Amino acid sequence: MQSLLDLLRGRPQNSLFAEPEFAEVIHAAEEESVQPWVAQRLRVIDGETTPNQRKRLDEIRRHGQLSAFFWTETLKSTLGAFHRAQLSAIALKGPCLAERLYGDASLRPCYDLDLLVRFTDWTRAVQLLTELGFSPNSHADDYHQAWGRKGINLELHHNVENPFAFEFDVEAAWTRAQLARFHDVPVWLLAPADELEYLCLHAVRHRFERLSLMLDLALAFRRLPFRTAGEPNWGSPVFGNILALGAMMAARLNPEVDPKVPPGIGSEIGLEIPGRQSTRIPARDRNRLETLADRLWDELMLAPPPALDWAAQHRFYLELETPGWSRFRRRWRHGRILLTRLIDDDFVFAGRFHLHRNWQVRLLRPIRLLMKALRLSPKTQ
Repeated sequence: MQSLLDLLRGRPQNSLFAEPEFAEVIHAAEEESVQPWVAQRLRVIDGETTPNQRKRLDEIRRHGQLSAFFWTETLKSTLGAFHRAQLSAIALKGPCLAERLYGDASLRPCYDLDLLVRFTDWTRAVQLLTELGFSPNSHADDYHQAWGRKGINLELHHNVENPFAFEFDVEAAWTRAQLARFHDVPVWLLAPADELEYLCLHAVRHRFERLSLMLDLALAFRRLPFRTAGEPNWGSPVFGNILALGAMMAARLNPEVDPKVPPGIGSEIGLEIPGRQSTRIPARDRNRLETLADRLWDELMLAPPPALDWAAQHRFYLELETPGWSRFRRRWRHGRILLTRLIDDDFVFAGRFHLHRNWQVRLLRPIRLLMKALRLSPKTQ
């Protein structure tokens, strides 16, 4: 892991080029979803690598290029279909983000595509995906639905997270969204500030379980153009701690930073995100979040992260909140989601009684959860 981190920070050690450490680093990079980026770093200094190692790096590059071509062409054709149907869609993550942050889509692995549409366009977007040959892989939940087509996974969103979990003002984000082009196809992008908030929230949702989440953030803090008009309030109590923790974790990949004492990206993000003074957070929260960042980092370095189920994810949301009123609100939201959200298990349970309408499934959900708590149901959350 130390050799992998040295590469991500742009300061590789000579010992890396000895076998079997080279193979171990390449394997670790694959598990952390940063293998193409690491391979490119090694190619820059290929005079130090052996012929077999260069062959392996070439294989990684070819695989990355083929994968990027596949996902890029799929995104292009899908965005083109949305444009022709006069449906606005924001591209989240994927090859569109990779080209802007990494400079090349082949340097960031892609496993699915994420498109955000307006809630009022949801029915039309679902119809369009069906016409394009996609089929739903799950029931629609409070903010998205998974679709698939011959090995292509696509998530259609009308929000970036359950609205009861986080108050991401998606309507305001649409007013700030910017029309751009992706390989000559029109595409909407979140404003830089909104995109950074989304990437931080995405990393928090996954509890920073992979280095790729931190690499995305490190590059976003450096390369997204923040000094633009119309950005939201960075000091929002909803996102203050999320942005702060995201900056602290991203700082671990800064080549100028001691990983145990991360001051931030550029200036002390402390949290002054470039161009914004309102991101300062109270010293008490900063100290608490730095301790949390230390623990997350140590856990990541020592062992693969545990499976992050829904309950564990929301416990982490609770830990991130400022003690007091914010945590009380989080507990209230957690209970509200627990009683109202619908997952596939709820539909299966209701189907036993030949009930399939959403309101029927929602009414039966508390019964399913009670049966689960009493260990009478084999289903899992």
